[in-house]
Amino acid sequence: MSALFETARLTPVIGAEVRGLDVTGGIDEATTDALYRALLEHHVLVLRGRSLSPEQLEVFASAFGPLAPSHHTYPHLPGHPSVTVLDNGPDNPPDNAEWHTDLSFRSGQPFLSILQPALLPPVGGDTLFASLFAVHDALLPGMRTDLGDLSSVHDMGSFRTHTFQEGGVELMNERMAEVGSTVHPMIDNHPISGRPFIHVNECFTTHVLGMPMPEGRRLLTFLFDMINRPQFQVRVRWEKDMVLLWDNRGTQHYAADDYLPHRRVMHRVMVAEDPRVTGSAD
Repeated sequence: MSALFETARLTPVIGAEVRGLDVTGGIDEATTDALYRALLEHHVLVLRGRSLSPEQLEVFASAFGPLAPSHHTYPHLPGHPSVTVLDNGPDNPPDNAEWHTDLSFRSGQPFLSILQPALLPPVGGDTLFASLFAVHDALLPGMRTDLGDLSSVHDMGSFRTHTFQEGGVELMNERMAEVGSTVHPMIDNHPISGRPFIHVNECFTTHVLGMPMPEGRRLLTFLFDMINRPQFQVRVRWEKDMVLLWDNRGTQHYAADDYLPHRRVMHRVMVAEDPRVTGSAD
């Protein structure tokens, strides 16, 4: 398959549409490399006019690295443990309408997420993405210097609610012990490009190490407000035949929950690690 395709920016800081590429039959190494370079530049890639079967979705994602295992909370497609099902509607209201980076509470958070719709509401249900690189660059130099000396704790955050509703306090405590938490520098660097980005999110970041809770919360609230500014974002409107890729390193996203009482079903696959970083690439 040819590695040639075009990209068209969606905003100056994040997002691009990939044109002229069919990934339904898998992609060769040259195409994978070209998509990877586009991902480093744009952070979010939209492929329209494409719909992948679960098998095709797994094959496509596998081109970028090993697939992540089943999600700790959400179900997966039968026979496809790597394909997470995000099914929300009146009987299962969405719980992901918060800015977050996928699984940032894990020390080995996935590097790449791939999402496509299985059932869309007639209106609503867009997904917003924010560039944490752009947020970093917009901070005053003194603030960047101060944040460079700080780290923050990430834990399962809002998943507590979902788990509590599923099995009460006992399951919530069990799941928290299973999942654990991790610490990230508040200014991190992309492992390939080296670009600095703000590494906090309102869903999973709970505490600034070395600061009392009140002061830490005020600092986090300031950063969350920065991330919420539209100039750092792109809003993606879903279509029936569409595949979306994003680099979890330096981005976060928000699934708008404005479609009730309709139902929205999405299929997601995550790539556990980047072979270009771990050195496991051929």
